[in-house]
Amino acid sequence: MKELLGFSLPLTIGGYFLSLSTIVLAGIAARAPEPERMIPVYYLALGLASPVAFAATRMQTVVLAFEPADRNRGRTLRFAVSAGILLGFLPLIFILPGLADFYYVQLQNLDPADLGWVRQSAALLVLLPLAVALRAQSEGLATWAKRPMAVLAGQAVFLLTSAAVGMAALALGVPGCLIGAASLPLGSLASSATMRLALGHIEYLPIRTSRNPS
Repeated sequence: MKELLGFSLPLTIGGYFLSLSTIVLAGIAARAPEPERMIPVYYLALGLASPVAFAATRMQTVVLAFEPADRNRGRTLRFAVSAGILLGFLPLIFILPGLADFYYVQLQNLDPADLGWVRQSAALLVLLPLAVALRAQSEGLATWAKRPMAVLAGQAVFLLTSAAVGMAALALGVPGCLIGAASLPLGSLASSATMRLALGHIEYLPIRTSRNPS
């Protein structure tokens, strides 16, 4: 029980960091000019990017389903990149002429004058599923290696990076709808890099290569 608690507790705290980042970014965006326009635009664009980004988090399960031999690590990484790119482009369908007016203006009651901001936000968020897929693939490697502190470190860096990028963007006068759209992908990429650094040379991790005890 102590081993299970020691393994799961850092993951739980890390999940809190991920949730807290969205609150922090919303607070930062609220301090940018015209928050009454920019925040709804941001959340409308994020509303389509979030489901595909959540799908990208399943890369952790994919990694755990395969033996982490060198070739499989390479395979899951390539799959994460391919799936992340494909998922990232799916929400862009909704910014096409006609469909954008139907979904954002008629269905979501967005001011037609803000369609341009939605398109810019969606264009930045195309990187989110890719970044999340890479982060999840790194989380899968760390989880297989039973290194929950590496996952916690990565998720803490996600929060810090997202907040730092958001604050820098605010200082530079970036519109509020673009602050979160830029900060979230960069936070995930920094998180993935942190986990990989914490794991060291992944190719030589002293982890089991078979689930069969024999």
